[in-house]
Amino acid sequence: MNRIIAWITLLAIVLIGVCAIAQEDNLDAESILSRVNSIWQGNSFHGIIGLDISLSGQTKSYKLEVWTLGEKQALMRVMEPEIDLNSGYLQMGDELWYYSPAVGPIKLPSVALGDALFGAGPSLDDLSRATLSDDYDATAESTETGYFLTLIPHTDAPVVYGKLEIWVSADYIIEKLIYYDQRGDVLQTADFSDIIEVGERKFATTIVIEDAYGDKTVERIEDPEFDLTLDASFFSLDTFDGWEDR
Repeated sequence: MNRIIAWITLLAIVLIGVCAIAQEDNLDAESILSRVNSIWQGNSFHGIIGLDISLSGQTKSYKLEVWTLGEKQALMRVMEPEIDLNSGYLQMGDELWYYSPAVGPIKLPSVALGDALFGAGPSLDDLSRATLSDDYDATAESTETGYFLTLIPHTDAPVVYGKLEIWVSADYIIEKLIYYDQRGDVLQTADFSDIIEVGERKFATTIVIEDAYGDKTVERIEDPEFDLTLDASFFSLDTFDGWEDR
């Protein structure tokens, strides 16, 4: 009798595990993307981002301090090189501003969010962690190690990409992202590595981006913080005025 009870208990445990796996495998694309976004972006973010951009055989290095709140508010301050110190960018909804200490704020067209920030490498959208937004319809396939997502932009979405393909691990960490233009040609490929744990999330801190012309950017994220308390009023033109005192 004890042996029968033991076998019944073991069978029940196995069935529970199988059901849990089945439920996980049956996650729809939107749910998977939501989990990826939660890890990648969080409700808010702050960190230091180093960029080594190799363009036409020459490499330039930059360091930025970045804050984000949701998908539509972002503030970026240039820390290096010295000549660009305290210049930066501000996104408030669909408004985009560039700030120069010598000139002041300059309004930019919102389409510039999709442009490479320094002529190559990540765009402002990429750096503000808003690339994986709700401007896309997503489909998903299971792989041996996680998921493969395809994102197609809505017809009226203000994005420059024609399609995104994303490889995601079983614990929803982005491993690879391929950007396509409107004609279906590859614009650039991003590979994610150097996973660390920040609180309860695992997070890639190195992103190597290579475009169709062979130009390459290595992005390194230092001291990332997620879900910190940020007031929406921080993301305003008034914030620029205090940068020169930092």
